[in-house]
Amino acid sequence: MPAILDILEQQLRGIKPQLDLAAAAQSHGLHRWQKSHHLPDLLREFHHLSMSLFEELRLFRQLFPNTDPDTILLIQQHIMVFINQTVGESITKLDELQRLEAANRATSLQKALQEMEELSRQRTELLRTSSHDLRSGLGLISGAAQVLNMDELTEEERKRFTEMLNRNLSNVQSSLTDLIDLARLEAGQEPLKIEEFDAAQLLTELVSTAQDMAKERGIILRADGPANLQVKTDREKVYRIAQNLVINALKYTLSTPERLAIVSVSWSTENDWRWVFSVHDSGPGLPAGLMELFHQQLRPTVEETSVLSLDEGQPVSAKPNQEHTIETMPLGKGEGIGLQITKRLCDLLNASMEIESIPERGTLIRIRLLTQFPD
Repeated sequence: MPAILDILEQQLRGIKPQLDLAAAAQSHGLHRWQKSHHLPDLLREFHHLSMSLFEELRLFRQLFPNTDPDTILLIQQHIMVFINQTVGESITKLDELQRLEAANRATSLQKALQEMEELSRQRTELLRTSSHDLRSGLGLISGAAQVLNMDELTEEERKRFTEMLNRNLSNVQSSLTDLIDLARLEAGQEPLKIEEFDAAQLLTELVSTAQDMAKERGIILRADGPANLQVKTDREKVYRIAQNLVINALKYTLSTPERLAIVSVSWSTENDWRWVFSVHDSGPGLPAGLMELFHQQLRPTVEETSVLSLDEGQPVSAKPNQEHTIETMPLGKGEGIGLQITKRLCDLLNASMEIESIPERGTLIRIRLLTQFPD
């Protein structure tokens, strides 16, 4: 506004203005848009300016009563034209910016809506796959139960079908538990219980507990990190996150005579306010179909601290390929729900979840958490 008044003064004194009136008025409209002003605010401001200028003109006539009336009238007309030009340029700029802002907002909303629809489609596909797994498991259970009722079974056959029955009962129970946990998380029925504890001790105990499962599958399970790591957050949810990742890594990592199977759990402080733990396995890597399911939620990154090599450790493509799809994923049809639960728990703790995966080389999942979660 001072620049606009300077232009008016120079015009009244017959001096060529140093600034262009249109450019100055447009700058005024830009400034008011940046301050979130609207058209009524702009009109009130220029009305106040007009009244102030005419009041100054009235006081001038009182101080100099002998001034030619035609000169006073000419000045008044000049002020009116000046105000109209300034208002027009300023309003035009404000309207242009508001229209652009509205268009950008509409584009952002449309994009957000499309992303929500895509996530909904992916969630439906995930639940459809889970339902298929449950039906398959229940079908196997029903078939095994019917066979066990046959009198002509040998003891060896009866033992084999009993093991099949127990194994599928365990799988169905695990799937149902995961679905219930996911539903409870999405319904917001997971209150936080913040407390201070030693995260290093918690993760060490988890690795120790999982050693039997690792030995049974011929996997080397190791832990690495400082002996003490005091944090303040929800102990139970941190344990559930780590447990989900470790159990998944053990389930989907296979030991073969040609290849040593390893699952590594590590933790450390990152700075004064964050700490990190990760689970790295030497398994087949996440299939592209599963990465597609999570690419909107989990942003894969490769860092210098990664246990995967920098030149090879590129994030898996989000597009499915012929080698790995959600349908051909070995042993992993339930892995999607486990990662969904882990992601939801991370959201509750304001934690980030990052994934690096290389086909036939392994997967690294890194969790970053606050050292002191606010009460």
